[in-house]
Amino acid sequence: MNPQPFEPRKARRPFGLPTIDRLIAGELAKTLFAVLFVLVAIVVSRKFLAILARAIEGEVATDTIFTLLGLKVVVTLAALLPASMFLSVLMVLGRMYRDNEMTVFACAGVGPVRIYRSILLFAGPVCVLGAFLSLQAMPWSERLSQELISKDERGADVRGIKAGRFNEFSQGDVVLYAEELNTDKTMSKVFAQSRRGEETGIVVAESGHMEINDAGDHFVVLNNGRRYQGVPGRPDFVLNEFQAYGVRINPPEGSQAALKREAADSLHLWISGRPRELAELQRRLAVPLGTLTLTLLAVPIARTSPRGGVWGNLISAFLIYIIYENLQKISQGLLATGKLSLGTSYGGIYAVMLLATALLLARNTGWRWVRDTALGRR
Repeated sequence: MNPQPFEPRKARRPFGLPTIDRLIAGELAKTLFAVLFVLVAIVVSRKFLAILARAIEGEVATDTIFTLLGLKVVVTLAALLPASMFLSVLMVLGRMYRDNEMTVFACAGVGPVRIYRSILLFAGPVCVLGAFLSLQAMPWSERLSQELISKDERGADVRGIKAGRFNEFSQGDVVLYAEELNTDKTMSKVFAQSRRGEETGIVVAESGHMEINDAGDHFVVLNNGRRYQGVPGRPDFVLNEFQAYGVRINPPEGSQAALKREAADSLHLWISGRPRELAELQRRLAVPLGTLTLTLLAVPIARTSPRGGVWGNLISAFLIYIIYENLQKISQGLLATGKLSLGTSYGGIYAVMLLATALLLARNTGWRWVRDTALGRR
């Protein structure tokens, strides 16, 4: 009987990935989750305090606090994804350089192209997730938040007004004072001052309440009072008595338009073709595109010597990220004002990022390697 030759059984690869891909992707996943958790917790805690302050002031109903907080988490998660991915790649590769793991990989024939492949296998789905969050989840979250706040405001009550205090509205153009707030959501012994250009109107009424018309305009409706109108310093004041009189206290139109743009559908922003809408769309596209370009840039930045210390090149990476963010905001502002073309605003910053990546790779590996890689010779 002839014995069968021994053949070692091939190790099973989870998801069909080689060991190096599983190693780098696993480290990136754990680090990204930890970084996102910390950053989101810090930012959301501040937003929670702001929402809580609005609830204390009566501007937001208490039963919508945690719903608004959950919606803010979605927006914050999308906004922090590029920075978190950038920091995760720096931390993972920086640790591998300090522990000489990258040296071992290089001795085994694993070069920068292979490292990029392993990182992009993880970064690709993250970019897709970022595109979904920024283009779909963020406007949905903003839209639902505005609907909840609008629903609270349409309660037509006196939330946000404190008895015995002067309350400012419309950037100080309207000042309202109520001596008492009643349980039926009305005010007693009300004083109101409104300014329109040089003219000032002063109203004294026995009672009042809040109303919102069908167009969404906010009014304080005052009952049984007197109205004094004129220009301060002149004797020609006009005195009127009334049974009902409304004072408009709408927020500025500019802020309302900005809120509507943040909640608008991404496809609608592109179809509109207006500069401000396109700038808002650019802000959303910056999440997936920024995640990809920052990931590519992080690979050469992460290279450090084993004696480089724990922080490695994080300080220089932080400065690069600050420059990137400022360039993003500047290009969006120039696009919104029509001072920058669509193509330059959308693609200029990422062309600069890719050029910086090529320069850093050339510094680490030499121009010949960059040239041969670009021509497909490696």
